[in-house]
Amino acid sequence: MNSVTAQQPGCGLPSDLESASRRTLRTRTLRTPRLSPIGLLSVLLICVLCSVSGTAYAGGGPENVLLVVNADSASSKMLANHYIHLRKIPSRNVVYLNGIPDREIAGWKKFKQIVLEPLVKEMESRKLVGSIDYIVYSSDFPTAIEVTKHHKQLIELMKGKPRMLPAKLFNADASLTSLTYFLAAGMKEDPGYMMMESNNYYRNRANVLLRRPFVGEQQKKFDAAIAAIQSESDEEIQAAIKTLIELGKKNPQQLAVHYCLAKLYGKLGDAKNATAWLIRSIKLGWCYQKQTQSDLAFEKVKDDPMFKGIVNRIPDQPFEFLPTHGFKQRYGWAPNGMLNSELGQGNRHFLSSILAVTRNHGMTEKQALACLKRSVAADETKPQGTFYFTDTKDVRSTTRKVNFEPAINQLKEMGFGTEIVTDSIPVKKRDVIGVTCGTAGFNWLASGSKIIPGAFGDNLTSYGGAFHKRGQTKATEFLINGAAGGSGTVVEPYAVQPKFPHPMIHVHYARGCTLAEAFYQSVQGPFQTILVGDALCQPWATRPILKVSGIKPGQTMKGTATITLDGSDSPVPIAGVEFYVDGKLVHRVSMQDKIAFDTSNMADGFHEIRMVAIANNSIETTGSSIFPITIENKGRSINVATKHTDYLDTDKIKFQIQSNFGDSVELVHNGRSLAKKIGRNAEIEVSAKLFGRGPIKVNAIAISEEGGKIASTPIELFVEGRISGLKRNTEDPKQPKKK
Repeated sequence: MNSVTAQQPGCGLPSDLESASRRTLRTRTLRTPRLSPIGLLSVLLICVLCSVSGTAYAGGGPENVLLVVNADSASSKMLANHYIHLRKIPSRNVVYLNGIPDREIAGWKKFKQIVLEPLVKEMESRKLVGSIDYIVYSSDFPTAIEVTKHHKQLIELMKGKPRMLPAKLFNADASLTSLTYFLAAGMKEDPGYMMMESNNYYRNRANVLLRRPFVGEQQKKFDAAIAAIQSESDEEIQAAIKTLIELGKKNPQQLAVHYCLAKLYGKLGDAKNATAWLIRSIKLGWCYQKQTQSDLAFEKVKDDPMFKGIVNRIPDQPFEFLPTHGFKQRYGWAPNGMLNSELGQGNRHFLSSILAVTRNHGMTEKQALACLKRSVAADETKPQGTFYFTDTKDVRSTTRKVNFEPAINQLKEMGFGTEIVTDSIPVKKRDVIGVTCGTAGFNWLASGSKIIPGAFGDNLTSYGGAFHKRGQTKATEFLINGAAGGSGTVVEPYAVQPKFPHPMIHVHYARGCTLAEAFYQSVQGPFQTILVGDALCQPWATRPILKVSGIKPGQTMKGTATITLDGSDSPVPIAGVEFYVDGKLVHRVSMQDKIAFDTSNMADGFHEIRMVAIANNSIETTGSSIFPITIENKGRSINVATKHTDYLDTDKIKFQIQSNFGDSVELVHNGRSLAKKIGRNAEIEVSAKLFGRGPIKVNAIAISEEGGKIASTPIELFVEGRISGLKRNTEDPKQPKKK
């Protein structure tokens, strides 16, 4: 057993997003990130497993979600409370915002000021930078944002440029979730996010993979180097190899560089190096066996036993689309959809969804809550059924018909049922695990079809995400009838495929991605499209299982403990483990057996330890082991109690706090301070409405003026209140006024 000081990730996202990108880019390499000491966990990085030298810590779990709550909305707090409970979201990862407009449309300036800027500041102050990949909104946030300023900037930039789409296709509205996805671009007032090819995470046609890995001067260098593949001059080929190796040093996870190096060495007849670079390419996602077998660049080495053996191990996906890829916010997505580390050579995003829309023409609280419970329960269920695609004469359907075949072929190859139907939606089909359709309006209940929990429903129509408008069925219709998610546009998009999910969304989802990963890998220009539903839902995932001994939930600990990790019975191999203390990522390591857990520098009181196993697969699915513990090295303690565990939302709740440490006490709920009092013992009364309906956890903090804090074990309460079965209307201009 070995031990070193635990460390915190070095990547950051401060208010100056551009300078943050520089730091993020400089720190990400093929190796485990270098982390700065914080003296909490003692762990040793034994080695990076040779089989996962390019492994990305992706997939995503509750530790990677920033949940945003409208503190002025009863519905928002209610859904958030249940989602936190169901998904086990760390309290550090919940942000409450005040002053959110009570309407579906907001202006960009205000949205930036009251939503985006506070979220960036909270991530910084809570030390969540580097671990947050998803920004998920509860209900009651504006779903459409007026971006007139950016629209004017874009139109000005488009003037005189050939082969541009008509200006009207860009209009001046963007969705809540897309502007959050493009947070960095928005904060820099860069209108490029409105372009049809703005999303580099999109799994584009495979032919871009080896053509456009860079921009600017680096792309020119790359183009010059790969031109040598057609050369018969060894001297030119050697010069090209040197160029690509230099590009690879700056961008060690760029698949195109590795594969082209394999091709260049193949041209030289150097089987050893061609094989080595091909192996690296496979580790980074190359999955096209037949494409390699037919590549003339490997003619001189194709019969080499080692090279041939490696080629035979390449997954045999058709060379049609980019490989499905796990997501992390710190990744720089290159124009070819792969990863770059160099400044200016990759875009960074946050996956984003809104859990529900519970006003205007959305869904009721009851429907939204039922949807969340279904989607969480659907995880890892491997639902059996059929993916349906509708083929009608409606332009909403014909726009995507050409893309049905490749998605259907890959789903069939994976063993799933598929069917093309000629109705506007599937009729009397009781096994719907996914649907791609296109119609202005539909009534799912009347169709007699059944959506299996976890499914994604996709309908191309003009106002599926415009919840303030009557007419045209909203994306929430799928959620109401059993799906985990749906999407729609917040403004007239016209029948343009890049604005809507490609049918391949079902392939990415069925391969085990989260709902949000599948969605953003399939929408090339998502700026008008809103994603509604549970971003973390993973029906077809297989989570890694980590057996942990030496620490137990509820345990009181002191000094140094030996923690043993065992992944031998995991259904999928484990590539590495992430360690979180009180929601804060403190270290990433490769899989190892024993860890020395030193508590001597930790404050007494309650702490939550999370060990997150990352699967060694293309999605890097995560599985969490959670250990609430109490540290007792210095004899300091604090307790909080209430008379009851269940309250009505009209009640006042009295909290009794007792401590033997500090000068004052504070009552805390999901990272927000509710009240403070001088002294070690106090009674604090809080209105139940402040928490919202549903399950909640509340704890107390003792604070010393000389420095230092200790936390109590949280108490679990339930706030009862009527869950509405009615939609709330706040702004539809066509809604008749009450007399």
